[in-house]
Amino acid sequence: MKLAIFSLSALALGLAACGSSDQPAATDQAAVETVNDDMAMEVSSGPFGEAETKMDQQMMAAKGSDAGQSWAKKMITHHQGAIDMSEIVLQQNPKADVAKMAREAIAKNQKDIADIRKLVKDGAPDQASADLYEPAMMNMKQNMMAASGTNVSETFMRKMLAHHNGAVAMSDVALTKGVTGALRSQVQKTREENKMDAQMTEAMLRGEPMHASTKATEAAKKPAATGPDSNAKTSTRAAPSPPKQKTETPPKEKMEGHNMDDM
Repeated sequence: MKLAIFSLSALALGLAACGSSDQPAATDQAAVETVNDDMAMEVSSGPFGEAETKMDQQMMAAKGSDAGQSWAKKMITHHQGAIDMSEIVLQQNPKADVAKMAREAIAKNQKDIADIRKLVKDGAPDQASADLYEPAMMNMKQNMMAASGTNVSETFMRKMLAHHNGAVAMSDVALTKGVTGALRSQVQKTREENKMDAQMTEAMLRGEPMHASTKATEAAKKPAATGPDSNAKTSTRAAPSPPKQKTETPPKEKMEGHNMDDM
């Protein structure tokens, strides 16, 4: 950690000293500010700082041939960041439910990375498509850097909350930009899973049991049962018609003015 901070400091000083007419001072200042932000992240984020910085840098560098491919390449790095942070917290003797959360995060993100890799295609990198995600990524970076708690378990949860919200925001960008086909389905799946993970993390930060909010969300999505057996097939037999009412024949009227005996 100290070596990394020293190296970043040296890089910042070097960039500041290398201004020239070919490279405007404004560009150098922006580079210095970026390095300083990374240094601040590593210092303020405790054991997670290095993993956060690595994830942020690799996400910024990742770009594909269009909006969908840029999302895929950035999300692979995003998920790897969750794996790295989860492995770190497991080494810090976290609370039992946080340890379970971290183990599940590792397994889930490993599977998601494998699924997304199947959808990655080769093509000339398009910087404009990568730039679409920069606001969401910068917001996630700032929120993760600011997240902290009274212990390592709480700090991990608060950073993962910002991490999940970042995935939701990036997925919203991809869906808005018209990503289609199998990749769109993956974007929607990633968005929904991270939204539910964020809800679970918020519940855990409130002191609720793990998965409490996600179970409630899943229950709300299920259609209400319509009878004792909601899976039973609906009968197609027509309802029996009501019995026909017997029609009484009115009695014949007596013919007036005629007497059969007189005929």
